[in-house]
Amino acid sequence: MVDETAAPGPSPWGSGRIHQDRQWPTPSRGWLTAGRVLLAPTALLVVLATLGSTIAGRGGSGVDDDPAVRWTVHTFQMWLQLTLTAFGTPWRNSNSSSFGSSTSGIHVLPYAVAFGWLALLWLGQRLTARARAAAGAAEPTGPAAGAQALRTGALSAVAVLLLGWLSTGSSHVDEDSLSLSMQVTTGPAMLPLGLSGFLAAAAVVLAVDGQGALRAEAARRRWLGGWLLAWQHAARVVGALLVLLTLVSVVMQVLVDQPFPQSTFRALTVNGGVYLFGVGSGARAGVGGLRGGHEGTFALYDLGTHGGQWWLAVVPVLLAALALGWSAHRGRLTQLDRARLAVLYAVLTAALVLGTSIWLSESSTIKGQVHEARIELLGWSVTSVVVAAAAWAVFGALLVPAALDAVRRTPVPVRVPLPAQAADEPDGIVGTVELVAEERPLVGQVDVLDSHAAYRRPDAS
Repeated sequence: MVDETAAPGPSPWGSGRIHQDRQWPTPSRGWLTAGRVLLAPTALLVVLATLGSTIAGRGGSGVDDDPAVRWTVHTFQMWLQLTLTAFGTPWRNSNSSSFGSSTSGIHVLPYAVAFGWLALLWLGQRLTARARAAAGAAEPTGPAAGAQALRTGALSAVAVLLLGWLSTGSSHVDEDSLSLSMQVTTGPAMLPLGLSGFLAAAAVVLAVDGQGALRAEAARRRWLGGWLLAWQHAARVVGALLVLLTLVSVVMQVLVDQPFPQSTFRALTVNGGVYLFGVGSGARAGVGGLRGGHEGTFALYDLGTHGGQWWLAVVPVLLAALALGWSAHRGRLTQLDRARLAVLYAVLTAALVLGTSIWLSESSTIKGQVHEARIELLGWSVTSVVVAAAAWAVFGALLVPAALDAVRRTPVPVRVPLPAQAADEPDGIVGTVELVAEERPLVGQVDVLDSHAAYRRPDAS
């Protein structure tokens, strides 16, 4: 904007002082990046809810079977509530009337939705990191990675809370015969939903952008380098296992009428593959009734009336243990690193199995008296899950690589030698660990044909 009160100059258009127009502050590059990587994961939740409500409309009975007509906002809200349980938050139903009030929540975690959300966010963050590396920018420092994780987590919390608000619905029910007027509200638990959305997004961003800081820290702390190396092997095997079990779950949903003993909740989750994995590992599964108590429990060694076909559930468990052992052997992990690997693998697999549990929590207030209950609809014996996970972890991380070492005559030490014992190591740095490289290793440094080169200690021969 030009101030026309100034004295005219030699220009025929006059002259004046230039005033900057007032502009809105623009978001920083970090906020724009966070919003960009969250677009695909957020769209996935909406698309899945739309598909679910459309399929539900097709399956309904009635004269008019046109999905465009049968699709309703209420159905979409219900399916959006279901997709949001991928963040580990309960699906709640609350009602209030003149007789009292009650709140019930179904706790279920659909792994297929959660895995898709995390995979899309991870892929978007990796593409951003690759673009940054291609532009010649340096890797983020620890504080920079933490700041970006906070930005992405905050935007993720806002996005899922907005979806939670859109999915929440209420209705009014009147029963004249019973002189009952009831207000029913369904929707996700908002506070846990926002917290879970924040933590999940922040963890993914830290896992990608914080690799440089972790490598630098692992070079200074030998114990951290060992745990990071074990985490690399465990995460790779468990990630591939989860992909396999998700595919098994989808096939079960399509081909098998009752993938879960409690068929009532078949539509709530597609965790059938992980459920099979838990049974195949030897853990004891329990099926509860709607009124509480256990209708029955069974395990692989105590099938009862479930049939011998359940023995096929051992196949993915055995394949995962063998893959873990092969990874530890090819990576030349020391005995101490293999022990760390066994601990991490046991924790991850036990958490996966326990995450398939489905339970119903109820709390009601009638005439001033509070009643609370927790009904296990599909659960596990925690002790059996922990023991089974530990046994398979020892088999896969310790026994299998030891057998491969003996057959191929490639023994490994108990621990990494101290710097004074490894004079051939440059600069006396021993026991450091490198995370998976962004690009293929350079010729002359490591063997480019060795797929395990990035999963091996630099001092390993």
